[in-house]
Parts: sequence; C-alpha cells; structure tokens
Amino acid sequence: MAGRVCGSGQPHPRRAEPHRALTEITDSDGLDTSVYRLALGALDRHPDIDAVYSIGGGNRAILDAFDARHRPCRAFIAHDLDSDNRELLEAGRLSAVLYHDLRRDMHRACQIIMQAHGALDGPIATAPAATQVITPFNIPPEMAA
Repeated sequence: MAGRVCGSGQPHPRRAEPHRALTEITDSDGLDTSVYRLALGALDRHPDIDAVYSIGGGNRAILDAFDARHRPCRAFIAHDLDSDNRELLEAGRLSAVLYHDLRRDMHRACQIIMQAHGALDGPIATAPAATQVITPFNIPPEMAA
C-alpha cells in the first residue's frame, strides 16, 4: 500500500495546517488483510486520526478498520473511480475520488504512436486527460469497459 496517508501523527512541513500531522502507512502487499492490519495499527497509535488520503486500493479495508475501532472517518479522499470506490461514494463512505480517465490517455497515446509512424495525419500534440473530483453528488454514469 505504498504512499497511503492518514491525517494524523508526526508534523509534516508541507501541510497548510502545521498543527495537524500526517501518518503514512506503507510497505503493504496491497491485500485488504494487510491494509486492514496497518490501518488498525495506525488508528491505535494515533487516536486523533479522523481523515484519510489514499493513493491506492484497500479503501474498504481502511473504512473497516475505522468501524472496528468505532471511530469516525470525517473525510476520505481516494483515487480512481473503480467499482469499489464507486460503491463507497454511493454509500457516502468516501468524501471524494480523484479520477483521471486513463482510457482517454491510452486512446490519445495510440493516436500519437500512429501519427509518429505516418498512419494518421496531423500534428502530434499531447494533453493528458484532466483530473476530476468526483463526490457523492456528481458520480458519472457507469462507462462500458
């Protein structure tokens, strides 16, 4: 679970609110059981954790750890609008998901490769898909795979 960050612990110099601190949970194999165990440990060590920023999977396991400790998770920001995060958003368990349309980027990358080999006309220009903030109030319709 590389880079998972929960909102408490040791002071972090880049924070806009220096009185709040961050606890990083890393070195997991990414399985929910490992994520759950690490999240429980972080919650036990830092009773003031009440927010999560997660760059990886295991979000349901983190919320399960909050539930197991009878602790509120006041804000939870995740990445990727996969089926798990969609369900958690619809249930109001996630505050927001940062969504980047990787399909659009892959489509554009294929076009650029084809242009570079002369299979498509036109100038080669790059522009990554914009990152969207998805909340329980603006969940887009499901897209076909």
